[in-house]
Amino acid sequence: MLSRNWNSWLIKSSSLLQRFYQEFRHFANGWLLFLALVVGTLTALALWLFHEVIHYSHVIFQEEIGHELLKPVGDLGLVVALTLAGLVVGLLMERFVGPEKYHGVTGVLESVLLAGGKLPYRKMVPKGLASAISLGAGSSVGPEDPSVQIGSNIGSFIAQKLRMDEETMSLLVGAGAAAAIAAAFNAPIAGVFFALEILLRNDLNTRSVSVIIIAAVMSAAMTQGLGAENDQLGPFDFTLQSVLEIPLFIPLGLLLAPLGILFVRMNDVQAHFWHHRLHHLRSAYKTALGGAMVGGIGIFLPEILGGGRDVMNEVMLGDVHYSLGLILIIAFAKMFTTSLSLNAGFVGGIFAPALFIGTMIGTAYGQVLVDGFGLNIDPRAFAIAGMAGLMAGIVRSPITAIMLVFELTNDYRFILPIMLVAGLAIIIAELFEKYGIYQRGLVKDGIQLQDGRDIDLMQSITVGEAMHSPPPTIHQNANLTELRDAFRAHHRHALCVVDDDGKLVGIVTLTDLQRAYRGEDSQNLKVGDICTREVITAEPEDVLWKAIRKMGTYNVGRLPVVDGRKNELVGILNRHDIVQAYNTAIQRKLRDQQLAEQVRLNRLTGAHVYELHVHQKSKIAHKTVAEVKWPPEAVVAAILRRGRLIIPHGYTEILPGDTLSIVADPHAERYLFSLFEPPSPQKEAAAII
Repeated sequence: MLSRNWNSWLIKSSSLLQRFYQEFRHFANGWLLFLALVVGTLTALALWLFHEVIHYSHVIFQEEIGHELLKPVGDLGLVVALTLAGLVVGLLMERFVGPEKYHGVTGVLESVLLAGGKLPYRKMVPKGLASAISLGAGSSVGPEDPSVQIGSNIGSFIAQKLRMDEETMSLLVGAGAAAAIAAAFNAPIAGVFFALEILLRNDLNTRSVSVIIIAAVMSAAMTQGLGAENDQLGPFDFTLQSVLEIPLFIPLGLLLAPLGILFVRMNDVQAHFWHHRLHHLRSAYKTALGGAMVGGIGIFLPEILGGGRDVMNEVMLGDVHYSLGLILIIAFAKMFTTSLSLNAGFVGGIFAPALFIGTMIGTAYGQVLVDGFGLNIDPRAFAIAGMAGLMAGIVRSPITAIMLVFELTNDYRFILPIMLVAGLAIIIAELFEKYGIYQRGLVKDGIQLQDGRDIDLMQSITVGEAMHSPPPTIHQNANLTELRDAFRAHHRHALCVVDDDGKLVGIVTLTDLQRAYRGEDSQNLKVGDICTREVITAEPEDVLWKAIRKMGTYNVGRLPVVDGRKNELVGILNRHDIVQAYNTAIQRKLRDQQLAEQVRLNRLTGAHVYELHVHQKSKIAHKTVAEVKWPPEAVVAAILRRGRLIIPHGYTEILPGDTLSIVADPHAERYLFSLFEPPSPQKEAAAII
């Protein structure tokens, strides 16, 4: 009875909200700003409740079970408590959430990029509970990813109930994320930049910024009003002695860049181990095993348990002093246990661990300067800069990293070294690893990331992808006979002229050759004498639209492509290459649209979307969709055939080479895969006999 009344109330409330929205939607900006206030308020309340559940989880698993109930086994009680917590978290995720391809912020980013911000908000309660248990029990994760998911789901829930368009829904998702960071760290400015840099990909229009700012400010104010504990550090009794100390931070920034890459790569290794090497293990057992491993390490290094805020504060306040070796051991153990916890199945984030590791590395670097070089400085100043540097290197959002550390410390004296270290770390890191930990998985799966609003198709292709390489060339000292033979050999009307070092000298055309033969001294002429030396060029990194604009402006049919750093000729771009590149861009766009439709189907149905390729001997090849015995409730949503997307019907024939997008329950996965496999040799032999 109570459940029926509750559902009835929800339906009526949703209906009233929709009517209210329809009546007032012509006041678009004012209405959106009001919704930003609502998102900020609800996010603050939800996160206050979230932290209360974390506290009770800590009491249950660490104090009651780990210390009291298992007191006879001593330190092993921690291992048992974390193992039990892992089992509970794994069962919660198995039963109520199901398999997810992308977790945390990456999942929210995927939703914004491909599904218009549509998130499965019904899963947020069990995921939030699993996260609270993960954090309370002591797994080596932080609270920010779950916080962002809570805020983003609140924004998505409101937008879905009001039937808003995808652009507005994505904006409210970003507002929820900003509100979450603002509430979790009492850092509204960092929350704003987090949403803009990571989720909305630097879409800096006035409407977006205003909505996100209001949500973040409202959330921070509400959190302070509730008296919730925040993660602020300090106050500190140390400072920079002189501006001359700032250059000492440069090596720290250079050091943190490879450490950020190491963290990302270590996460990849752990993901492969837990998801592929141990794929036969049930998810709940994997999380329990991960809990046992973290607990075992935590017996010897208790500093790695949880987010580590208290340890960071103690280090920077000077309440504890670790040896240089122990600091480094703690830092790398934290790096290992964080990636282990996340990939084993615990639910949490990497902001707090990144800040912790950065603090330790910065402190170690400062100690080396003091003990090794005898400098009269305070190592703790480098700990603050280290937080921003490592976070920037891992997440690739420099302004978020700078503002978060600034708001956490609430101390303007360190802003210059913070900016210097974060800037250096991200510049060096991007030379070797273009994408951060949130974007890496999406890019690996072929999802295109772009900044700002939608761009033209030809901005998704570079000149280097479209050009013809190696280019047809001729040496500048070649005679006209050699030039004529080269034109015949290459079947071209123009050749690039190069010197001994392979550097571009000019372009020579068939018209230039004909004009030279009509001259009086053609026998003594060289290619370098008749070529055009003032040549318009492109670089491999240029986007294709830029090259097209050059060709149109200067009325040329081809552009030599030159490596700007070495000034070497690497290719040539002509109109035919551009046509081929346009076809490539169309295929890429079609692929992105197909990915987006898969994600939307996943969000709407709660099932999994599989993309399966039909081989020549697949069991379903040359059958119609209706003739195949599909798993119960499986739906063939789309067929990709030779670059064309087909909406299938019962009479649609499935051909070898097709790629089918199928919505199905994960439990039917094995049977579904078997349909696409060729028949076994034994069955083929039996059929022949």
